[in-house]
Amino acid sequence: MPAEVEKDIHACLQCGYCNFVCPIQLNPDRGFESWRVRGKMYHLKRYAHPGTFDRLMRRRPEITPEFVERVYNCTACGYCQHVCHANIKFNDRWEQVKEWFVTNGAGPLDRHKALRTRVIAKHNPYDEPHESRDAWIPKTAKRSRNPEILYFTGCTASYRQQKIAQDATRVLDAAGVDYDILGKDEWCCGSPLIRTGQTDIVRDEVDGLVKHNLNEIEKRGARTVVTACAGCFMTLSHNYPLYAGKPDFKLLHLTQFIDKLVADKKLKLKKPLPKKVAYHDPCHIGRHFGIFEEPRRILKSFPKSSYIEMKHNRYDSQCCGAGGGYKIQFNDRAEYIASLRVLEAKELGAEMLVSACPFCVTNLTGGAKVAGVKMEVAELVSLVAESVS
Repeated sequence: MPAEVEKDIHACLQCGYCNFVCPIQLNPDRGFESWRVRGKMYHLKRYAHPGTFDRLMRRRPEITPEFVERVYNCTACGYCQHVCHANIKFNDRWEQVKEWFVTNGAGPLDRHKALRTRVIAKHNPYDEPHESRDAWIPKTAKRSRNPEILYFTGCTASYRQQKIAQDATRVLDAAGVDYDILGKDEWCCGSPLIRTGQTDIVRDEVDGLVKHNLNEIEKRGARTVVTACAGCFMTLSHNYPLYAGKPDFKLLHLTQFIDKLVADKKLKLKKPLPKKVAYHDPCHIGRHFGIFEEPRRILKSFPKSSYIEMKHNRYDSQCCGAGGGYKIQFNDRAEYIASLRVLEAKELGAEMLVSACPFCVTNLTGGAKVAGVKMEVAELVSLVAESVS
């Protein structure tokens, strides 16, 4: 067992605050203690240090397939970490536990295994041809040979939510930014592999994802890297420094960059929001990095802004259910969690649910279908692109 995990299973107070915020328990049949954070921490502690009764019976708790599945029932939302009185870094610890599972042949789960195969073969988790990674780039994009800004697109925007990537270039062009895109030189950042414990090809010092992407970023000479994907932002800002040290470039989420462009009067929003809008905080830029006010300032900068605040917002925002490899393995459950978020927005009178992450947009769109309600889901950068065009 990883040393930091063993240390924190003793730090856990078993208070249960984490139990009542975990999005997994929103599924009606996932409310039992064994599915919850406290229960999983208790089992790990008993595994590392069997209790008196276990010793008398000459038995030891095991890491069973059922327990492994329960650990993978996690969206990496960070809510448990936020409410923890012992300040346990749960996101790092669960990733370490999953990596321990994989090292010992107990993980990952079935659908997670395909991620590794696909990323090795095609540098993306969607099994799409690597040659088409830059097919989304508009011919009108004003790319610079000496960029100050490098736009890291991410796999979801490159292959599944291409409009988001195209709208990002429209916004950068409208602001007169000197930028470039990695295109075919960009590989998966590694987020889905890290979240599922499959870190070997991420951190490999010869041809791993971290080494490749950092080398390609360095070749462009840009001083700032911008990404619209919350998962990519989390990985580049938190995980990459753990594997390769502090990078030489500054990293910004696109909402941070757009917020600054608006404040510096380099970007003016001309058209109002198309509908009454509610904003969903992506966990990977919200709870993990405190990027809350930037997207809200952008929404309030629209002429005649019709932005309304969700009941659960900022640090208390409900997860959409997509992260941590959860949607990949448990898609129906992930979309059920998303449907609850959509219904929350609907009850407030919102006509459109906006987020700042392509993966959140994907899952919330599925959630709207599960909820059976008419709710348009959009990426914030797309609204900005429409307003400035």
